[in-house]
Amino acid sequence: MILQALHGYYQRMSADPDAGMPPYGTSMENISFALVLDAKGTLRGIEDLREQEGKKLRPRKMAVPAAVTRTSGVKANFCWDKAAYVLGNDANGATKNAERFAAFRELLTAVCADVDDEGFRAVTRFLDTWDPEQAAQVVAALHDWDEIAPANLVFRLEGTRGLIHDRPAIQKAWSAFCANSDNSPKGRCLITGERDVAQALVHTPIKGVAGGQTSGGYIVSFNAPAFVSYHKDKADVGEVAAFAYTTALNTLLARGSRQRVTIADATVVFWAERSSPAEDIFAGMFDPPSTTAKPESSNGTPPEDSEEGSQPDTARDDPHAAARMHDLLVAIRSGKRATDIMPDMDESVRFHVLGLSPNAARLSVRFWEVDTVGHMLDKVGRHFRELEIIRQYDNEPEFPPLWLLLRQTAALNKTENISPVLAGGLFRAMLTGGPYPQSLLPAVLGRIRAEHTVTYYRAALMKAYLIRNRKLEVPVSLDPARTDRPYLLGRLFAVLEKAQEDAVPGANATIKDRYLASASANPGQVFHMLLKNASNHTAKLRKDPERKGSAIHYEIMMQEIIDNISDFPVTMSSDEQGLFMIGYYHQRKALFTKKNKEN
Repeated sequence: MILQALHGYYQRMSADPDAGMPPYGTSMENISFALVLDAKGTLRGIEDLREQEGKKLRPRKMAVPAAVTRTSGVKANFCWDKAAYVLGNDANGATKNAERFAAFRELLTAVCADVDDEGFRAVTRFLDTWDPEQAAQVVAALHDWDEIAPANLVFRLEGTRGLIHDRPAIQKAWSAFCANSDNSPKGRCLITGERDVAQALVHTPIKGVAGGQTSGGYIVSFNAPAFVSYHKDKADVGEVAAFAYTTALNTLLARGSRQRVTIADATVVFWAERSSPAEDIFAGMFDPPSTTAKPESSNGTPPEDSEEGSQPDTARDDPHAAARMHDLLVAIRSGKRATDIMPDMDESVRFHVLGLSPNAARLSVRFWEVDTVGHMLDKVGRHFRELEIIRQYDNEPEFPPLWLLLRQTAALNKTENISPVLAGGLFRAMLTGGPYPQSLLPAVLGRIRAEHTVTYYRAALMKAYLIRNRKLEVPVSLDPARTDRPYLLGRLFAVLEKAQEDAVPGANATIKDRYLASASANPGQVFHMLLKNASNHTAKLRKDPERKGSAIHYEIMMQEIIDNISDFPVTMSSDEQGLFMIGYYHQRKALFTKKNKEN
């Protein structure tokens, strides 16, 4: 199912000449430099093909003759490769690369033996006269050798446009070589259903999964007898179909892709069955652009590529796009249709979401969801509706991104400490409307006990969990009429804490730092002592004429809350503790909001 969907995406994108999807027999590779040759094969210069990205120069993604899969041994690419193959030298020296240089020259000759092309002749003459031993000295006169040695190189003919591997005669020779060298067994392709087609012996590695090997990993691979079934040692996928699905997935995972997002250890890609504006805006569902503050990355700094919240979304740089995304999220959160904001959105288009995580040389499929655009947007809207809670600070995001929510469950608030199981479960719940992970509430309560802090994000997570998993009604802001005992106890704790803060300003620790966890779990053992201390705090406030009004105000609030509490239970369940924390959060927000208005 996954491979068929990726194959369909490749077919759709390859039909669009502006999509830049590489044709069969090519692959998108990172190319850094072009060796500029004259007609005699003399190296005349080195052209830097890298692109500026922020303060860094990064290799350019370019369609080149399909890359070979290197696991061991020497295998050369056609008309491009690393300096070890093209120049016969790199950081390891010429002696260790002699076999690689010979393999590169041999492949070029085998492919283009009958080609009459000026560019081919220039490359042949270059390889015949090039001395790998002198590579570092010759190149150093034209460019920094340390940058050339590890880079991928291509060729350009001096005085002509385009690269040599793109010349029609070279491309024709490469296509013929690929067709004639096909000695794969024939069989039925499990992706297309075609019979008697050449089977792919090795599938192209998938690159771009966060945390994975730089050489890539496989989602279709088995190479030991224990993994073999029905006397087969490879997947029944045709060469062309294997190229299509791997090319499509590598394109989705490429740097700069707007159809990729990173959530904890999972890299998520998404695409539509046919062209849809949803592909352009779906990343914003998981990391909505803020209209009030610049988002932070996982280490508290402005996000960069490969970090959560870093997916390249033009809404981050375009205030109009950010406002449009905000309007869309507001609409779907309130239950409206996406077409009210984006009339060109076809909600019946099927949408695919694939989550991958690294697993040694292979890739694990963390989750796979397929639904219509309309249904998925409904589920995302429900997710944000259940998360909605009054913000502690005005500059906090109205639609908190998943990566920021997940950090609230991790030790030291660090991304690497996020539970992969929790991250995958939360993402799946957002997309499918299913229950949130059962571990979500205990994880949030555990961080509150450790840090003695109920943040906006933690309150939002607890609210969403209690609504969806426990079918409770939880208000967005303070509800003075609510009589749930855990909610009232949380409110009471917040009033007691505020009375202490006013009576003992600048104290090193408050009752929150010492008793928040125990008051929520074992209120019967804590509150009698807290109420006794509160009497001392209000008495101290009464002695000050300027603060006497505050003392009376707190006493009235405490009495109104206690009047609705029948008793203080010995213990409370996790669900009740979550409601306690929400009541505490609501009351604290209300107390400070009222004070700000008075000031």
